[in-house]
Amino acid sequence: MPPRQVASIPRRDPVVAVLALAGLAVAGYLAWLKWSGGTPLFCTAGTGCDIVQASRYATILGVPTALWGALAYAVILVLALIGFDRARWQAAFAVAAAGLGFSAYLTYLSLFELGAACVWCLASTVIVAALVILLAVRRSAPRASAAGLTVLGLVCAALAIVAGAFVFAGAAAPVTPYQQALAQHLAKSGATFYGAFWCPHCQEQKALFGGAASGLPYVECDPKGAGAQPERCERAGVRVFPTWVIGPERREGVQSLEELARVSGFKAP
Repeated sequence: MPPRQVASIPRRDPVVAVLALAGLAVAGYLAWLKWSGGTPLFCTAGTGCDIVQASRYATILGVPTALWGALAYAVILVLALIGFDRARWQAAFAVAAAGLGFSAYLTYLSLFELGAACVWCLASTVIVAALVILLAVRRSAPRASAAGLTVLGLVCAALAIVAGAFVFAGAAAPVTPYQQALAQHLAKSGATFYGAFWCPHCQEQKALFGGAASGLPYVECDPKGAGAQPERCERAGVRVFPTWVIGPERREGVQSLEELARVSGFKAP
């Protein structure tokens, strides 16, 4: 008689669960900061954390990039708590490998395109790398071959990188005639928009203008920024980013398009 097949019994993995929970906490914290515009703990204003959080890579499909990471960690956490059988383990490993590939891609972009590093983002990369290693070491029976495991991990990581490159390549901001006309009006009327390249609220202000943001009368106040004019900002007494000066009017913080149109006397074409 052939030997009886013994069903694989799902087993919970508290170590994987703890790591996934740590990753969920880090990614959730970064997502919350992106929504609230806050500065991360242990990061001073204008440092790598702010630069990365203010970049276009901090948002995917209209939501914080970190939120997608938090969802990936949540999936792994749930699977680890339910218990791994072969299918659940493969799903968790695939998600972790994809997360590692995407995190590595974002790390490359932050270091070599933005010239900045975010300690919280790096921490998330370390956590997801540890998850990949741990899942590989503690995989459940029947044990996958090392070659098969490597192929699965590389394929998932590569797909995540390609997807990220595709999303960011198509991330050019659209522009409406109203946004374009208002930006041109503000520039011609002598208005001034003071900000800093690392300021998340300044990026939020520019985002309201979509693709017309490049035409705004923007003055960079941080000496490390491109085309910086810190002396002009100092003469204007700028203490809050963003700050708008439109004729005799002074506005601090993010302004709606409607408010900027009203203050500047803009009439829609």
